[in-house]
Amino acid sequence: MRNLALILLAAAAGLAAPADRLLNGDFTAGTDDWSLPTENAQVKVIDASGRPGKALRVVTAPPAGAPAWSIQLLQTIDGSLAKDHRLQIRFWARSERPYRITAFLQYHEAPHTKSVAQTFTVGPEWREYVAEGKALQAFRSSQAALGFFVGHDSGTVDLAGVRLLDLDDEQPEAGPRPTAAQPHGLIQNGDFAAGGAGWTVIGGERLKVEPVAVQTGGYAQGLRLTADPAPGSAAWSLALGQPNRATILRHEVIYLRAWLRSAERRRVNFVFEEASEPYRKDISQSATLAPEWKEYRFAARAQRSYRPGEGQLRFFLGMQAGSLEIAGVRMDNCGRGEPEAFDQTIDHWGGREHNDAWRAPALARIEQLRKGDLVVKVVDAAGKPVPQAAVRVTQQRHHFRFGTAAPAGRFVDATNPDNVRFQQEVARLFNTVTFENDLKWNATSPERIALVGRAIDWLHAHDLEVRGHCLVWGSYKHLPGALRELRGEALRTAIEQHVEDYASRFRGQLYLWDVVNEAGSNTEVWDEVGWEQFANSFRWAREADPHVKLAYNDYSMTVVDDNYRNKVTARVKYLIEQGAPFDTIGLQEHHGTPLTPIGTLLKYFDYWAQFGKDLEVTEYDLSLVDDAAHGEWSRDHLIAAFSHPKITAYIMWGFWQGSHWRAKEGGAMLRRDWSKRPAALAYEELVLQQWWTRWQGASDAAGAARLRAFYGTHEVAVEAGGKQATARVKLEPQGAGEVVVTLK
Repeated sequence: MRNLALILLAAAAGLAAPADRLLNGDFTAGTDDWSLPTENAQVKVIDASGRPGKALRVVTAPPAGAPAWSIQLLQTIDGSLAKDHRLQIRFWARSERPYRITAFLQYHEAPHTKSVAQTFTVGPEWREYVAEGKALQAFRSSQAALGFFVGHDSGTVDLAGVRLLDLDDEQPEAGPRPTAAQPHGLIQNGDFAAGGAGWTVIGGERLKVEPVAVQTGGYAQGLRLTADPAPGSAAWSLALGQPNRATILRHEVIYLRAWLRSAERRRVNFVFEEASEPYRKDISQSATLAPEWKEYRFAARAQRSYRPGEGQLRFFLGMQAGSLEIAGVRMDNCGRGEPEAFDQTIDHWGGREHNDAWRAPALARIEQLRKGDLVVKVVDAAGKPVPQAAVRVTQQRHHFRFGTAAPAGRFVDATNPDNVRFQQEVARLFNTVTFENDLKWNATSPERIALVGRAIDWLHAHDLEVRGHCLVWGSYKHLPGALRELRGEALRTAIEQHVEDYASRFRGQLYLWDVVNEAGSNTEVWDEVGWEQFANSFRWAREADPHVKLAYNDYSMTVVDDNYRNKVTARVKYLIEQGAPFDTIGLQEHHGTPLTPIGTLLKYFDYWAQFGKDLEVTEYDLSLVDDAAHGEWSRDHLIAAFSHPKITAYIMWGFWQGSHWRAKEGGAMLRRDWSKRPAALAYEELVLQQWWTRWQGASDAAGAARLRAFYGTHEVAVEAGGKQATARVKLEPQGAGEVVVTLK
């Protein structure tokens, strides 16, 4: 009550009440920003019956003995929270029967330490409930999560008006919010009248900065930047920038403009991002500069709120050596609006040369590599050939693996309409599934293992293969909480036991395991136990399951970043030199802008093919909200991958916006309401139409019908003389390619 009194006193004094740190707590945007339960619950948005906004109705049916946390609503908090700040979770709720609900704020990773946690029994009338606590640590953006445990009881509860208040938070500056007509400036000295004052130079002696006189865009002063990056440097290793000087609220439009030129045609990345990990970016564009002055303009909607200093403008210059000049930099907060309404100079390719020269050879390779000769022999009951029989061949399943990552829980629940639709779409679109997080070591528990087993049963019953991800991910944060303090031999033993346990436990249920994930960057575990254990992990997995395929999986392997690719190359070479038994190199394929030209992408595929292993695209997504550009590049990426002789699988890291780790960045091909973005239309046109055999013909004088068909399972229907017969045939690259159908 004391904190409530403080809020009322502040309001009476005309002071700003504490800012709500939650997004869509009134559910007027449906379930956007909320992570919903995937089993034993149904969730829908309803009218709030006199309350402002909407309400969320949650119907739960937890299994007997299930813990309260087995069903939960969750939202990751955008923005930071300071240690020891007083926090309140405030929400309105009602339930016809007494219903227990726990409101909490926790650290987003195990052991999920809770700064706020309080259980309430909700009654039949709308009432506001308040849970209080204080931040037990400093939380960076996305490190804290607010949620509700609703697995205490079976029943129905309505939630509305959910807020997270930081009672000690400094409030945004007073006054009206900005608009496009009256924007708020976010940086200082963008005209460089004070030289480089206010600007941060990253790179030390490798980035030389000097003032220059200019005549462009009405500006008279600028800077000349001369970069000399070290070999293999990352783009961000040399940069010019400064923090945001004013508050930005979520969904307000950030408009960046700058004049640049380079006689050497230097490439520049234009970035506005979080000023601390994970450095998520609202603006991320690239351009190859021309010798003539040009104003570059980019707009984006802020995906979170930023206090002053929580975001940063950056011009990344570490890609190549050379000089450029910059003048007239403006970055404004233009208030709520649509970025598309602003004049922009977007080039999703970042000035990289790209063309369609790759396309015709790729399509020709698909015809050659992905199809085989199929002979249908039609005979009568006596085994004699039947000429002129009508023959129809219809594909039922691809031999090539097309798949998606998905939470296991979505396959074991038949009550939530979204889960039912999810199951239908997976069975229609794919033949392979990777469990997104359920098989990771830090997710292990008896309950999780049982859930995975039920999901595998469902998938196998629907003729879907399962890909295991992943046995070891070499950072302490990816270990179970109870093991994070282990070192030396104790840690090595734990790794060996886990690999043997999981590889044995799921023997015969998976076609492949990602044995090690991201050893190019997640190295602290291997540094501790010795890199020979990196190779031994594959040996332990092979001993536990002699038949499952084994893969090494990593990221940034086909983007223009030689530095990280060199690290991954060293890992692959080490495994080969050590004689580690692995079959497959996994190319994660998380992409964004600037887009990699498809011709360059194919060269990277060739690069990884040189090691003699199968390749799989394991985690494809493209973070791009522009529907047309997202659809076109996703289509071409799929064609390129399917055309490459060493690639045996194409797995997306999610396909639906309602269950996608990059939903806000435009990563999914199906929208939250299940409507199709252009990428989904392109996928279906290729995988289920152009690359799907539907053939009709007749047997020849020898009773044979011959065709070229895509590798996979086909149904063959034959009719002659009033008699009909069907058969199934698997056409595989090393198979016979022949089926005999007998008319009786």
